[in-house]
Amino acid sequence: MDSHPLLLSPALPAELLHYIIHQCAFPTTLVICSTRADFLSSLSQNIRDQQQQQQNQKTQYLQTPKTTAATELLAAPLYQVAVARHIRIVFIPTVSHLRAFLSVFSVQDSKVPAPPLTSPGLPTSGKRSLLLVYGFLDMHRGTSEWSAQGLSNTAAVFVETARRVGFRAVAVEPRGAPEEGRQTGMAGLLTEMIPILSGGSRRRTGPDLDGSGWAGRTVDVQRVLGRWFRFQLGD
Repeated sequence: MDSHPLLLSPALPAELLHYIIHQCAFPTTLVICSTRADFLSSLSQNIRDQQQQQQNQKTQYLQTPKTTAATELLAAPLYQVAVARHIRIVFIPTVSHLRAFLSVFSVQDSKVPAPPLTSPGLPTSGKRSLLLVYGFLDMHRGTSEWSAQGLSNTAAVFVETARRVGFRAVAVEPRGAPEEGRQTGMAGLLTEMIPILSGGSRRRTGPDLDGSGWAGRTVDVQRVLGRWFRFQLGD
């Protein structure tokens, strides 16, 4: 079974939970790079937005709305709920805390119990244990670690930790609203330019000095993360 680390397409909170419930095997650890309150707030807003979209579709077109990850979560069968109870979830809001957590990570430290023996209702083929980090890039952005050096340092610890415990390393970024002048999705992530070294500063550019760029040499995110991850679109 392929164990190469993956960077998946950006996902909304409900899409993330849908993926990990259906694609992981025990023991799996989900690391969310934010506070618990912030993640739950985003998840609640995600579900409300998708419910509103479905209601609008139903009202305007008098047809059955498209099933989404959020609606599947709300209507989850018992076996999905059972699987979710056996996923270890931790909330880590800073780069330094993430590196420290990963450096001492051990499966034995988890207090999450093993699931009951597999039953016919629990599909397991093709699944494997994951060490999944949600918000890997976002956690670095806006800090002194937003650089090729900073991302590589964290990625090295992440990938080595997953290899050491026999998990597959998977990184997923939150999917936000489109911003003017900026690509969205995987393309937007991979083409973003970052400085080579940590602690880089921005400088004003353009005829009116109203733009900004990084001082010194820069590189795109794809080149940095391509050393550690394969990029995978979709589910």
